[in-house]
Amino acid sequence: MFVNRIREIEALERFWRDQRAHCLPVTGRRRVGKTFLLEHFAAGKRVVYYRCRLQGTPEQLPRLGEALAEQSGDAVLRANPPAAWESIFLLLERLCANDRLLLILDEIPYWAARDDAVPSIWQNWWDERGRHLNMMLVLCGSAVQMMEKLFTGDAPLAGCVTGRVPVSPFDFRAAADMLSFPDPIDTLTAYGMLGGVPLYLSFFSPTRTLRENLLTSVVSTSARLYVEPSAVFAAHHESYSPDGALRVLRAIAQRNHQWSSILTASRFSTATGLAKVMDRLIGDLGLVERLLPVTESRESRTYRTQYRIADNLFLFWFQFIEPNMQHIEFGDAERVVDAILAGMTEYMGAIFERIALEWTRAASGAGRLPIRLARVGSWWTGDHDVDVVGLDQRGEVALTGECKWTNAPLGGDELRSYLDHARALGGVARVRPDCVHTLFCKSDFSEEVRRWAAGHPAILLTPTELLAPFSAA
Repeated sequence: MFVNRIREIEALERFWRDQRAHCLPVTGRRRVGKTFLLEHFAAGKRVVYYRCRLQGTPEQLPRLGEALAEQSGDAVLRANPPAAWESIFLLLERLCANDRLLLILDEIPYWAARDDAVPSIWQNWWDERGRHLNMMLVLCGSAVQMMEKLFTGDAPLAGCVTGRVPVSPFDFRAAADMLSFPDPIDTLTAYGMLGGVPLYLSFFSPTRTLRENLLTSVVSTSARLYVEPSAVFAAHHESYSPDGALRVLRAIAQRNHQWSSILTASRFSTATGLAKVMDRLIGDLGLVERLLPVTESRESRTYRTQYRIADNLFLFWFQFIEPNMQHIEFGDAERVVDAILAGMTEYMGAIFERIALEWTRAASGAGRLPIRLARVGSWWTGDHDVDVVGLDQRGEVALTGECKWTNAPLGGDELRSYLDHARALGGVARVRPDCVHTLFCKSDFSEEVRRWAAGHPAILLTPTELLAPFSAA
């Protein structure tokens, strides 16, 4: 099932219709759906798709030649496909002579890792001949940091790039289109368990309850998601130690969010060792995010950088699956699922804050808010914490918000506590007099809160409103 990705498809189609030669990197973390996106885009087009492998050029060129020869329709070429650079390029030019051609080189970092001359060979051909052809060259890869090195700065291919298409995990609203549970609370809860990776979302069915989905697709020794973290790190085994990466993620999942506590909990002997793993977890895999209060641009003694697991499935797995693997493998999955569901209120607290941030960014972009926001994030000190903060173009506080994932309505005590924290923001940034208050709650709002909201610039949001289509404010 292909859902969402409207922006990415529109961008790719725009480059295709342009009729000029284009060289486009398509980037995004593993499992995010880049290949599926490109397959959907390529439908009905003259396309040559080649998936690179972790092999050298002598092994790659014959297979690329076979893929090109197949598109040629020439029986002689198919029987004896090109296997050298010059003959490959000559055939490619021949294929572009009359009709537009789409050439997709998937996982190009694999090839470049085994032959560092590959980027400069493609660059030289593109500069001399490729840029004059009626073709669209798409270079796709999951090793995000390596893709950046291939296409930015002084890299040979940097000058060839005519555009780029980043592919990110779905936000909660796009994920909801895949999940399609009739109850908005179930939809957000499932997103809290699975995150925004389309592959993960595809394992849940709206025709089953959350409990049934967990038993079938996660809390089972035969389930793909039961072993997903190990599978991800197995695919990146040459980059760094999987064991070190798992220790870091485990430490963060156990609520160690600052560098010093992560270093201790993950048992690295040096900060350098931790930095090497953390760099890959943030840059290549997108599993960890580095956070500062939205008002700050760099760490200080007051504002410490925090590290959070960015992928909901991995957070869920480390909090609920890994600690219970022995019970699951002994056949006690049903009691494990009962315990998971009992712990979801606490677990969803931090997830709901992330959902609120995603909604605020999307609502600003859609013109749903009275004020356009330039930055959205959270703010905290040792004494204060505001879940959602939006800054305008001048860096002034234009929006603040509070999130509660509880069965009880958000009441007057929570409102007053939130307002006390929000007022503390005035010590670090100017708060606009028309600052909007956004209150997010799983269930509802007390009459006292509703009366207060009626007399202030405030927006009250439950899961139903969060998933509703946007309309201009």
